Amino acid sequence: MFGVDVRDHWNETELLELMHHRVGISADPAFDHGQDRIDPELTVRALARYASVVGEVARRRGTFLFATGHPSCLAWIYAPIVRAVRAAGCPVVSLDALLGSDNPVTGTILGVDAPEPGQVRQVEGVLMRYDRGNLLHTHEPGFMEKVIGRLDAEGLVPDLVVADHGWAGAAGRRGYRTIGIADCNDPALFVAEAQGEVEVCVPMDDGMPPSQLGGLVRFVLARAGLRDPGVA
Repeated sequence: MFGVDVRDHWNETELLELMHHRVGISADPAFDHGQDRIDPELTVRALARYASVVGEVARRRGTFLFATGHPSCLAWIYAPIVRAVRAAGCPVVSLDALLGSDNPVTGTILGVDAPEPGQVRQVEGVLMRYDRGNLLHTHEPGFMEKVIGRLDAEGLVPDLVVADHGWAGAAGRRGYRTIGIADCNDPALFVAEAQGEVEVCVPMDDGMPPSQLGGLVRFVLARAGLRDPGVA
């Protein structure tokens, strides 16, 4: 559920139709095995809107928050955007600043007990789930909810959350302006987009190897009018 408050009117037929139009999967309810499909045209259109939002917030020097439940893939999209918006003069929410500490060994971590144990850790400006030396996959919203609690305590509201899975779902539910990425088997964020809680949800494979993401990152940065200072 990714922390999304799904409204009662959604049923299987409406959900399948939504995913067909937003992602490109088959609209045939009898298609229950075989290869799913993401329409690349839908991906590119959504990426263009995604980049437009990033560019708009960057031009007015807004504050960004980046987070991912898939550190092995999606963090490699966000990290160059972090560098680019920082180079453009935009603040990025810092866990060190929120907690007022910086452990020189582990970095600043924010503990989360349930439903998945672990901590929030920030790497290259991106918040992720961390536990005992590992950056971990998660779909749970609890990690973002813990961060939101700290933001509330400091009276901070990011101008844009760039995230996915439960991080994006919880941010959208909280009312933060949010853009996200979701795979064809993760309908919750597309429902959040349809309900107006997430502004843009890009349909794409969320487990691609980082070596295949360079073109996507270049497209987003170019459309947003930004440049990654880490690239010559």
